[in-house]
Amino acid sequence: MKLLINTGGKGERLYPLTKNIPKPMVNVAGKPILHHLIDWAKTNLLNDIVLMNGHLADKVIDYFKDGKNLGVNITHSTEPYPLGSGGPIKYAKNFIDDRFVYISGDVFCAINFEKMLAFHEKNNADITVHVHKSSHPHDSDILQIDETGKVQKFISKHDDHTGAGELSNSGLCIMEPIILGLMDKEVFTFETYLYPKILENGLGFFAYHTEEFIADIGTPERLKRCEDFIISHPEIFSSLS
Repeated sequence: MKLLINTGGKGERLYPLTKNIPKPMVNVAGKPILHHLIDWAKTNLLNDIVLMNGHLADKVIDYFKDGKNLGVNITHSTEPYPLGSGGPIKYAKNFIDDRFVYISGDVFCAINFEKMLAFHEKNNADITVHVHKSSHPHDSDILQIDETGKVQKFISKHDDHTGAGELSNSGLCIMEPIILGLMDKEVFTFETYLYPKILENGLGFFAYHTEEFIADIGTPERLKRCEDFIISHPEIFSSLS
């Protein structure tokens, strides 16, 4: 399986840390959050990686190159202009030939991917999204699921959250190639455009719920939470190094 990582974020809420670098290159506990993410990928045998670059792409390309020094194979797919959070996946489709994994480039991830993949295969899913209880559900995209984990409804962070719950998309998912066929726009937002289409088409849409640590660094507060976790869990940090 290929792992596609969206690395094009500007990180405006983290300025001035992001003055000269894209958000995934922000340093967390000694190295860029994106470096931590690639360490996680390698530990979980996701060694074939496509970095979907955008804003200040040269910073990512210069740092990671072809990935050989990290023991992985990295291909760079650089969008010609901003394509939203979903457009870069469609733009990189020539690199995708089978089931693939997608993750946002601004998260620290300690998910046991083998278990998530087993859940995906057990349910014969077309897409499996990792969800967790959000600490900020009021400004998060929320998924409502049944007792089997099948997604019943998607509530965008821009919608009324009354009674929505708190299970939020964490930024990690497994997709089958059929999902690419729903990407019929050049520029689109991954969740708010794609998730409703998946539900409308009756595809196998499942949510894998665990409370394993996965967190974005989108704000100074979330960045500190992520850094505190890494520092307080040296056993995880060392296993990913």
